[in-house]
Amino acid sequence: MENYRRDIISQLPDDLLLRILSSLSLKEVMATSFLSQRWRSLWKLGSKLKIGDKDFDDFLLKWVSRSLAISNPQILKSLDLKLIPGNECDRNTNSFHRFSSLVETAVSCGLRELRIEFLYTSLELPSIFYACGTLETLILCRLHLVDVPPNGSLSSLKTLRLLSVKFSRDESVQKLLSICPVLEELVVRRSGYSNVEIFTINVPSLTSLSIDYIRVGSHQPTGVHGFVINAPSLRYLNIRDRHSNYLLFTNMPELVKANVEAVCDQSESLIGSLASVRYLSLCSKSSNIPYHAGTSFAFLEHLELCTCSSECCNLLSRIITDPLTLRVLKLKSVVLVVIFHDGHRFLLITVIGKK
Repeated sequence: MENYRRDIISQLPDDLLLRILSSLSLKEVMATSFLSQRWRSLWKLGSKLKIGDKDFDDFLLKWVSRSLAISNPQILKSLDLKLIPGNECDRNTNSFHRFSSLVETAVSCGLRELRIEFLYTSLELPSIFYACGTLETLILCRLHLVDVPPNGSLSSLKTLRLLSVKFSRDESVQKLLSICPVLEELVVRRSGYSNVEIFTINVPSLTSLSIDYIRVGSHQPTGVHGFVINAPSLRYLNIRDRHSNYLLFTNMPELVKANVEAVCDQSESLIGSLASVRYLSLCSKSSNIPYHAGTSFAFLEHLELCTCSSECCNLLSRIITDPLTLRVLKLKSVVLVVIFHDGHRFLLITVIGKK
């Protein structure tokens, strides 16, 4: 009866068995490989491999690397690695060598997505990784990234997420971005730990950019710090920045939608760079001259404006006289609702309570 039950499980289709394996820890998956010849190679048919902190021991990493290298399935699409400080891998140099070997093997298997979370442990990726021609998505979270080699090329990378990553210097950011010639989506979650003063984003192919610079912890930035952005193909911008004292946006003629929350008082260059948008949500300081003369929001259809700044009236009076296309205007932190109709356009002004 026991053999019969075992045979029933073994006779299930691969897709169902792979779903079962995906719910197990890597150590449990390894244990199933001893059940039968079929189970021994079954896990390697899965397109995703997730290695958590409890799986990070020298023997297990060696087993995974060796198994993948022998089969070379060319099917591994996603690799997710996470390390918490204080575990065995932190103290075992061999484990880091195994990690490097695992990444090399995954690259040779046609890896498309890689996520690494090392909780501020220094990470030196193998040189072969920076020549990976199949990688499309890279997510680096809470780690210290050692400098990128100058001859690298992530020729297929379209999505990059830098989540509280520490760099060696400002130039390290530029080096990483420079080897991503077709990058389309960039997400930056910056912290006080980043070790970067001016975060330069110069990516001609970029179409979507999201920046979050809200939490810095005990690493309070000093001196000049902020962002320089040159993205001529950018269409979507989302930025929440409560710490930068320097923001420079240049060459964004394709921008369609922007959500901007920033405390930087360089309003003339900041607001003026958003002139091509159709949808704009803005919470930022503005001066008596909110943007340069000659700048026109000729395509603006939807505007949400925060009135937390005393100079917001200057910006509002300038901006609503520019576009004949404006249809919706929402003011935050005001007490008046007005509807305008001038025969050419309809402006709906509503009140949104400031949270």
